[in-house]
Amino acid sequence: MSKKSYFQYQKDLNLPVFIAIDLEVFDSGMSNFFTEMKFQKLTDKEIPLALDVMKKNNKSRCLSISEASPSVSRQIQGSLESDHYGQESVVRQAGYQVYRYKEQGLMVYSFGAKVWEFGCYSHFGSAPDAASKLAARIIMNRFLTWALIPQGILGLWGVAVEGGVVLQRPRESRGELVFIDVIGNKILSMDGNKKLGPKFKVLRLDPTLKGRNVKMSHEELLGFMSAHATYLDINGLSVPVRQMIQTLARMTEGLLHPEESFRPRTDLSL
Repeated sequence: MSKKSYFQYQKDLNLPVFIAIDLEVFDSGMSNFFTEMKFQKLTDKEIPLALDVMKKNNKSRCLSISEASPSVSRQIQGSLESDHYGQESVVRQAGYQVYRYKEQGLMVYSFGAKVWEFGCYSHFGSAPDAASKLAARIIMNRFLTWALIPQGILGLWGVAVEGGVVLQRPRESRGELVFIDVIGNKILSMDGNKKLGPKFKVLRLDPTLKGRNVKMSHEELLGFMSAHATYLDINGLSVPVRQMIQTLARMTEGLLHPEESFRPRTDLSL
């Protein structure tokens, strides 16, 4: 009989965010996908400790992933009124929310619950086509965004660069995001974790600029970060998310940067 495997997000930071999954049900690439998303697989000795954290820490979150049943599959594939807004939707039910990425998966979650459920297909995270890869990254980053809010961590679509972050649409960043720990002054990204430096900048690529940066106003920076927040809800950004954006805007500088000179993961000084 197979047993569940457990993964922890950014284990070295002791963040109480976990995944529980029976890997035998899914394609072999699932573990590699979790590693790419900065989850570390827990050993048999570490699992009881993680379960104890989930039991005692009210801010802990665990996403229980299972293969979609026929009824869940119909919901994943079915048509909704919200489809014309895009592939993603959030529907509020009595006491919980339902997040769907059409043709990919269905998540049931509540901010008052520690364990959330996600149903998907066996190829989730390991499908070879670009659209499915992008969808898997977006789905996992939505989960992380919601799960990390109690830790004071803000998610923004974009990529980390030397001394800052370039904010982009999810498709432009290929589903990549940057988490900002506004309390601990840290940046969490696909490149690892580093301190939020005193000259940290938020950059917006501008196709019309040549050879110079232009400073954003405080209001422009607030609006730009709000538009690129990874938090998704039918009622828009929550109060904690708006507060984190306001805090970050007071700590950082917003710049328009020439799009033609942008190279991912490079120094953006001119």
